[in-house]
Amino acid sequence: MISCTDSHTDKQYVFGDFVLYASGALVHQKRQVHVPPKELAVLILLLDAAGGLVSKDTILNRAWADSDVNEESLTRCIYVLRRMLMESKHCRYIDTVYGKGYRFSRHVAIVSKPRAQVPHTSIAILPFCTHPQLNAVNLHHTLIQTFSQYSPFGLTVLPAVITQHCHDLSDIMALIEQFNPDYYLAGKTVFMGNSLQLRFELVRSTGHQLIHHESIELCVDQPLSSLQNRIAALIPSRIPEVQWNSTQANTFDSLDSAVLYLHAQHELKRYTPSSLQLALSLLRQCVCISPEQAPVYCSLAECYLSMSQLGLFDQQQALTNVRQAVNKAIELAPSNPHALGLLALISCIHSEYMVAMALFKQARFLAPDSATLDYYYAWHLFLSGDLLQAKQSLQDCLTRDPAHIAASALKICLTYYTSSLDEAITLGWRQLSQYGQEHPVLQSVQALLLALQKKTAQAEELIQVIHASGENTGLIAVNLCYAQYSLQGDAALPLLQTFLNNIDSRHVRASLLPLIKIVHGKDAVLDFWRQLDRDAYHWMRAWRHDPRLKNLAKEIERQHSETA
Repeated sequence: MISCTDSHTDKQYVFGDFVLYASGALVHQKRQVHVPPKELAVLILLLDAAGGLVSKDTILNRAWADSDVNEESLTRCIYVLRRMLMESKHCRYIDTVYGKGYRFSRHVAIVSKPRAQVPHTSIAILPFCTHPQLNAVNLHHTLIQTFSQYSPFGLTVLPAVITQHCHDLSDIMALIEQFNPDYYLAGKTVFMGNSLQLRFELVRSTGHQLIHHESIELCVDQPLSSLQNRIAALIPSRIPEVQWNSTQANTFDSLDSAVLYLHAQHELKRYTPSSLQLALSLLRQCVCISPEQAPVYCSLAECYLSMSQLGLFDQQQALTNVRQAVNKAIELAPSNPHALGLLALISCIHSEYMVAMALFKQARFLAPDSATLDYYYAWHLFLSGDLLQAKQSLQDCLTRDPAHIAASALKICLTYYTSSLDEAITLGWRQLSQYGQEHPVLQSVQALLLALQKKTAQAEELIQVIHASGENTGLIAVNLCYAQYSLQGDAALPLLQTFLNNIDSRHVRASLLPLIKIVHGKDAVLDFWRQLDRDAYHWMRAWRHDPRLKNLAKEIERQHSETA
């Protein structure tokens, strides 16, 4: 069984209002909470995964290694932990992934002295025994190349010159005896009826213990790349020594810096105008205190990105700041998947689609279960014009993190763009009732949709709530202005005129197009659109899909075609 002394002698975990010390003492606001040994072992496993899924089998094997138990013991253990952490409906720490396991849902920072990471895991990729339909030599070499992408995370792959002639048991035994790899991968193709299947096995060399076996049905003209990626994807889930260590990335050298960072993360996740302003201030402090921490720069980049999206900062300058923060994060941690994901998104925003795809592939390869990467990738798909796939990526994100407000808001908008007002409104009410109670961003989107559908009473109630919250700024204010016009008609024109005269257009730019169309007419809004194009305004591609602007978008495209 693991304990707090197993590789944790100098660690302090910080999450929410709790600190778990190396001694195993859990402290909540200066009050110590007793944690029994089994519960402590499970808690450490969840904290070390830092948001990643921990399977039931992994927990049972690690926390109850010395005894034979069933899942009921684990269920009781999770129940006890939730009570110790004082979980409530609106304050969750442990999420159940039904049928699979558990994940820790709060941001975790670790206070520890940095240690050098030494590669210590090796694998031999053996030639697969295949039918002529699958080229075994090409597959062998491409698998070695693909698995080698994990080298920054401690995986050594034996070269093809050593493994290419291992075809029978004696060859395999000789290779293991001479080179001593920790794991080996073998496979073969078999016919099942009329279909050809590839069966492969991942084996731990010590005792030839089978770690994982899987069958893949091969399709005609299936790209070799998709096959190799699927096989290689088992690495993060089946060879724990090679997983990208998110806790290492979030390790700080003092409790004060860890607490400051977690406070900033909490405000960033809240995704309101006031919380993002506070997050920006806190993250700037973090940069001063911990200038060598890549996660701080990733969070700073995400904060500027969120403020640009919500019209809370000069949008073009915010994107410049995003690029600078991401570049610093990549400089500090070239293989950090969240930094790679942000670099991919900023590349997409600047229309560097091929670069973006390559970066996303690398990032998702390293962190396949990251809700954050799902969200970034959804924006990439949206800006690339693939709205339906963007919705699916947002669903993946919300499955992993149901309380992701930014993803909820974007999914509601994309549902309005691609489906119907009714469907978008239904989704909006569901997200508001379950995870976004009284959230001004979600409320402003819902008020706009209700006003478009002429549901006057419900829309006006939400508008009043937002005004009372003091969060009526940026894109939220734009949404409310349009909602007022939808409800009041021309009687709202003076309000819209005053708003347009006073707003700093650098913060909201394209979101003003529907209001300009109402107040100043078609010619004025087309002129403003063309000016945004001349300014290389990067968010324009997102607004082209808004149903209120579709006819204008067609007009602009027609003019571009005529000019060309």
